[in-house]
Amino acid sequence: MKKLILLLFFGFSINAQNIVSNFRVSNNKIIWQKTYKKSLDINSQIITLRALDLSTKSSNFWIKSIRGAKLIVEKKTNQTRISVFDIYSIPKFYFTLTWFFGIEKSVTPKYIEEKYLFKQNLRKKFINKDARIIDKIIQNEINSILYFKENDW
Repeated sequence: MKKLILLLFFGFSINAQNIVSNFRVSNNKIIWQKTYKKSLDINSQIITLRALDLSTKSSNFWIKSIRGAKLIVEKKTNQTRISVFDIYSIPKFYFTLTWFFGIEKSVTPKYIEEKYLFKQNLRKKFINKDARIIDKIIQNEINSILYFKENDW
């Protein structure tokens, strides 16, 4: 019996993962972080995230409804570290199923931790599939900010 309990304990701890691609878990928050080996012309800001060009089969409702996050920029000589956190989604349609069926007007955002974090570990669905999709969405937004600044007149 003790061997079975030990085997289960080690099995769960081996599957626990806190770092995937550019994502990591810190203080119960999922943070996207990337360091560039050059100085980038970008400032800390609130960013808008959009799930554009995603097929129905490749994503879920949370990803399709992704809306924004906070972007923090840290700079050293010829290095820029970008951190994105408080990533949230707002459903396009939020239905109430009470005596009156309708669309709710005041909708609260659903943060990434609510969907993909369980006991300070990333969920398997995030590790296997969704991290790659959300990473692409974040990188597209950062690239569009950098491209806009380069062509700013």
